[in-house]
Amino acid sequence: MKKLRMTRAARGAVIALALALVVAAPAAAAQPTRTVHGSHGFTIPADMACPFAVEAQPSSGFSAYTEFSDGRLLGGVHAKGAYVNAETGARYPTLDNFHFVQWYDAITGNTYVVLEGQAADSFLPGDTGPFGTVGAHGAFYDFVGRITFTIDANGAATQFSWVGTATDICAALS
Repeated sequence: MKKLRMTRAARGAVIALALALVVAAPAAAAQPTRTVHGSHGFTIPADMACPFAVEAQPSSGFSAYTEFSDGRLLGGVHAKGAYVNAETGARYPTLDNFHFVQWYDAITGNTYVVLEGQAADSFLPGDTGPFGTVGAHGAFYDFVGRITFTIDANGAATQFSWVGTATDICAALS
């Protein structure tokens, strides 16, 4: 009799384990994807942030992104370096240190972003920026605080709000 109960218990354990694996497999497949990148330099062409080209020259840092199956993207950037006026060599030291969440709304076609920390952000001509519609040369600000913005299906910033401080990087580099 005891041997039969052990066998039933063992069978029950095997069935429970099999069910757990069947349930866990889809959950494992839905795990978020995390990507980490080292910092690298880049150039923002003239009239896409400032009237002159701006070079980003990081000295250290990284960015990390976690993408979830529902389309949300969480990320963070920790980078030290400078933004440099490519014509004059004027430098604006920076310490980007922020985290953000981004999600897409398939009904409106909009992407929404909430960012907190210290972050430099550039705006194209015609975008909605911190002080209204951005002019012909674009705009480039260093924010400390919280910013929220909306990007429409065409890639234009259509809404922008912020709480904190904003420094005009183009003015600092002129």
